[in-house]
Amino acid sequence: MTEKLYYWAESLENYISDNEVQNDQLLEIKRLNFFIGKNNAGKSRFLRTLFMSNYPSGFYNFPELVKNLNILKIRLPELEAEFGYTSSFSNIKNNYQDLIKDLEQSKTSQLIFLNSSIKSTLERDSKIANLFMDYNFFEITDEQVSKISEVFLNQFYIPILRGMRPVTDLQNKQPYIDRAQKDYFIDTNKFNAKNIITGECLYHELKIHLLGEPEQREIIKSYEEKLSQYFFDNEPVSLIPKHDQDVVNIKIGNDAQRPIFELGDGLQQAIILTYEAYIKSKDKEGNLETHAFFIEEPELHMHAGMVRQLMNFYLNETKHYYFFTTHSNHLLDMADESDQVMIQKFVKQPKEDNPNEFEFKIYRCDRDRDLLASLGVRPSSVYLANCTIWVEGITDRLYIIKYMEKYLAELEKIDEELYKNYRRFMPNYHYTFVEYAGSNLTHWSFDDDYPKTREERISFLQQDRGQSATAVASDMLLIADGDIQKNSEKIKFLRKELNKDNLIILDCKETENTLPKDSIIRVVKAKFPRLKQVKPSYDISLIDHITQDDYFDNAQYGIGRLIDEKIKKPTSTTTKTAFADGTGVGTIKDKLKFCREIIKDFDEYSDWKLTPKAKQLCERIFNHIEKCNS
Repeated sequence: MTEKLYYWAESLENYISDNEVQNDQLLEIKRLNFFIGKNNAGKSRFLRTLFMSNYPSGFYNFPELVKNLNILKIRLPELEAEFGYTSSFSNIKNNYQDLIKDLEQSKTSQLIFLNSSIKSTLERDSKIANLFMDYNFFEITDEQVSKISEVFLNQFYIPILRGMRPVTDLQNKQPYIDRAQKDYFIDTNKFNAKNIITGECLYHELKIHLLGEPEQREIIKSYEEKLSQYFFDNEPVSLIPKHDQDVVNIKIGNDAQRPIFELGDGLQQAIILTYEAYIKSKDKEGNLETHAFFIEEPELHMHAGMVRQLMNFYLNETKHYYFFTTHSNHLLDMADESDQVMIQKFVKQPKEDNPNEFEFKIYRCDRDRDLLASLGVRPSSVYLANCTIWVEGITDRLYIIKYMEKYLAELEKIDEELYKNYRRFMPNYHYTFVEYAGSNLTHWSFDDDYPKTREERISFLQQDRGQSATAVASDMLLIADGDIQKNSEKIKFLRKELNKDNLIILDCKETENTLPKDSIIRVVKAKFPRLKQVKPSYDISLIDHITQDDYFDNAQYGIGRLIDEKIKKPTSTTTKTAFADGTGVGTIKDKLKFCREIIKDFDEYSDWKLTPKAKQLCERIFNHIEKCNS
């Protein structure tokens, strides 16, 4: 599903969305949607309201008609008061009611007719049309209306009260679901065990599948393989609904079979949060299905690395859409790594017209200080991973993450055993990244013999030898750009304090020089029309003259200068650069924006290949991670 999706919060009161479509009742959504904010900011109530949504509220991939519906709803009482039951008013009212019904039944062919009918009525009756001056109905085409589709087949809610261990001996009782119904869902015929997932019935679900048809047993086997891949370091996993117990047993690798309560609570959560999502990812014929899952606090009892693996599981193994309330700061950088992640911040604030009442403002955000503050994150947060990879900045981290993903995808085809070994490594658990900024390296000491006593530390700091890297981060691999070579003192310092296995100095100017040629050219071609004041001096068609794959692999210059040299017109004498950040070594302009466009290109052109140096870099990184986690 490539088009943008929106939730129309027609049935929500006191919620206002701050979004790019300038409609405070529309909320843009993506595959993974994180709702963050302080306690009592309205996140959970909003999540449950989305789950319970009835038409016309709901999810749409074309919001313009939805905005028209909202205007119609507001204007109908005005029409009735002014015109009574004239034929024009009756036509619009009947068409509005029919539109609502057809949206519920996803009859897009009828929607086209009804939308046209409303337009015709407004064209005939200028008085009624005047009540719709704030929106132009005639801008909506039949082709656009036909894009409206049923986005999700079903919607499921996972409350914070969940667990795989029964809490009552009564037959056919599920206390967690009963509690959720009593607290939140009055209509128990509509909201029940069919769409509320608590983990209580997993034992019986597994028994039904394992004693059922061959395809039911096969999907459990497939699910166990995915659990092994994402959560159990590739150790074989078996889920067993043992006949003389009421809880699921688990066998991991060569370990003895154990009841679920003898394992960590985090593993129980991982199973609860993935089982239904995976089981419901295909229909009986094997066709992919898309549902919506509304999940309270997915990080409950789970290590940060395991939560990240959970999100990778959702993105890679299902096509569903997910909505989370969360207080986990470990999920925030996923917005940098995938364009399928959306973070919405909830803020409770007094109403402007009545300070004694409150409203909830929803802000779309990516990375900012307020975002971290909303989650209670402080500068004293520490690294928890088993090893660290030090990179010069955010762009290097984002490129390397994509390189590692591609390396694994290519490795699966040529060395399945090594692939299985490497794919088990979880970000923020087995490894994490540290961004150090190149000029700050001299402020760090990488010496393992950092002083232990208070007196030794004071003496050490007085010598201005820098802060201890080992004091704040575990086993490290430091990756430095090749342009560090010009600073012999810094090179000498690093090689003295880090052994060769823990130091990588690129033999090209910077990480951008390891990018694949075709991706750079595509992004440059897309960016060039947006440049100002340089077009007369540069000819973007000249970039097609780059034929050698290693053109950008340069130890002296950045790709910005290499691009400019190629596309500058032979007759031009300008000193203005097009893509280089200045006339010196030629680092690319707007590195972060360029990085995001490269990553977007990677996602759109999945057949891109790692350059030799990018592949070598990945090999060194995975060797380091493996050594530190053996």
